[in-house]
Formats: sequence, structure tokens, C-alpha cells
Amino acid sequence: MRMENVVLAISFMVFLAAALHAINVEMKEPIVKSISDGETVELGTIGPGQTLALTVKGTEIGKGGLQANWGVLGVLEVPPGWQGFDSDVYAKNMKATIKADPNTPDGVYVVKLILTECENKTATCEFQQGLGQITFYGKIRISRDVMKTAVPQVDVTTGVGQPARYPVKIENKGVANDIFEISVEGVPAWEFKKRVYVAAGETLNTFYEIVPNEEKEYKPTITIKSISSDSLMHKYDVHLISKSDVIGDIRATKNGVLLFPSTLEPLYSLMGILGYLIQ
Repeated sequence: MRMENVVLAISFMVFLAAALHAINVEMKEPIVKSISDGETVELGTIGPGQTLALTVKGTEIGKGGLQANWGVLGVLEVPPGWQGFDSDVYAKNMKATIKADPNTPDGVYVVKLILTECENKTATCEFQQGLGQITFYGKIRISRDVMKTAVPQVDVTTGVGQPARYPVKIENKGVANDIFEISVEGVPAWEFKKRVYVAAGETLNTFYEIVPNEEKEYKPTITIKSISSDSLMHKYDVHLISKSDVIGDIRATKNGVLLFPSTLEPLYSLMGILGYLIQ
């Protein structure tokens, strides 16, 4: 009985020692969470073609209670057509990125990552700092619903050569930062494309301007799309009337013009003030 008790005691001490020295990784992005070896983590939702950044703390308490440095956060496995990029070596914050295929269908996908004391994710080295390596999995949901947009005002009247300003709202509902492009079709000789940055989980309110060069009624289409994938695209049919009249020109100057002679600056400023008064 005494021998059995000794065996049990030794087994418990080995288990306790292993538990005390188990290394947990502090993830900072896209979620804040402590991760252990073999764990599966819900990383959130991104759109097709978007790039997800995963950041973990680059240092940890290692052997002898001393601060130790991780070597690299590496991407081991991604779905077909996806791309994985490892972090910088010995970075203060290890940031790896995963780029989804632009044509990925909506659904849940799994990636595999490794955080190791070695400089190379596939290398075998001596774990001198006592950190070793941790392998974990990430679940990423792909959804075309990550992008929400609106053009609240679709009818605009302006003067010839004056900007017609359309308000645009872009909401990035996913966990990946992205750049969105705003353009228009249906207005001859106007090919201006505006790009805006919208951080993950943020909403941006901006404007898109069209400058007609002739007196005419237009029915253009404003397109808002992610540069990551054509799958993330919304189109809006709007209405534009440009006409040449004194009151309309004065009203339109409050939105500014592209070019004007410097000698007319004082007159232009006065017309801009009048443009706010004439509604």
C-alpha cells in the first residue's frame, strides 16, 4: 500500500508541475484571449478576399521565471486558394495574416497556426528558454454580409461644372480592416474613383462628388466595392440634374469647384456664402 501511495504522489507531482509550467499565449487581435496548446479559437467573420490579422504577445515568462521571446507565429495550414503569411521573427507583437480567396463561398473554415521558440515554423531547435511551441486552430467565418452601405440622398441638382455631392455610408461589420472604392457610371468624361479606409467594426460617412460638364439630366449608378473582392459590391441608381442658372450656380458653390481663376476668389467666396443662404 505504501508503494502505491508513493506512485500516486509522484504522479500527482508530475501532473502539478506540468500544469504550473503550461504556457498560455495572449492573443491581442482579432480577439483578446488566452490560448493553450491544441485549442480551437473562434476568430470572427470576414468577407471573401479580405485579410485577417492575428496578433499575439511576443514575450512570455519562461525557464527560471525569466522573460523569454517567441521566435515566430507561423501559418501551417489554410483552405485551398487562401494565403498565409508568417509574422516577423522575434517581434514584440507577433502578427501573422491570412488572406481568404476572393471567390470563397460563405461558410466556416479552419486554419492551423504554430507559435514556436524557433526562428522557423518548421524547424526543430533546442527550446532553451523553456517556451517550446504551441499549435492552435482558428475558425474563420466567410460572409458577404460584412459590408453594409447606403446612399441616403439619390436626387441632386447642381450647376454645370459644379460638384453634385452624394452622401455615402459604409459599415464594415467584419473583423478585417479593408479599403473600399466608390465610382460612378453613366456620366460622360467622369471617371473619378474615391478610395476610403474603414477599420474592422467601424462605420464611415463620406461623400462622392460628380461634376457634370453640360446641362442635362443624368441617371448614373454609384458603385461601392471592397478592393479585396468583387463579391463585396453594392450599386445604387441615383438621379442628377445639371442646369445653368444664376441661382443654381450660387447655391452649388457652397460645395466648391475644382478650378477657378485666382482673380475671382473674392467673388467666389461671396457666392459661397450666398449659396448657404439660398435654399
